[in-house]
Amino acid sequence: MNINYRCLRELEIKGLFETPEHRSRFSELLNCYCNYPFFNKGLCKCMYLSSWDMEHFIVMLDILNDMTIGKNQNLQLMKDNGKVLENMSDGYDRYIFQLAGAFLTSQDFQMPYVPIAKEGQHIIQRALEAAEVIETVFNAE
Repeated sequence: MNINYRCLRELEIKGLFETPEHRSRFSELLNCYCNYPFFNKGLCKCMYLSSWDMEHFIVMLDILNDMTIGKNQNLQLMKDNGKVLENMSDGYDRYIFQLAGAFLTSQDFQMPYVPIAKEGQHIIQRALEAAEVIETVFNAE
């Protein structure tokens, strides 16, 4: 059983897809990019996070397309773009990009102490739950 299928299955079992579109966007990213040399568990976690809505999905897709065209072997371009997007963002979006950066660098992320919108809190919490599932799937590999 390949990692794509196991990730999708485990995330579904845990009820971590908010909508069928969320699942579909994640599945599309996973299936398209899992065989590239830059694919790893951090990127997989970012794929889940970016699949929440079409806006973030398109940002992820654009960066991944640039990486494949440039024949990137690692995630440096994604990390660099994430930092730029984080610095350009405000509100909970800023923390979403911080979380993505933490996923890409395998660092811990703590929910910010500043008040953020409930929607942002929910997305971050669910992404952290999904990250644990993805971590387990990759560690079982």
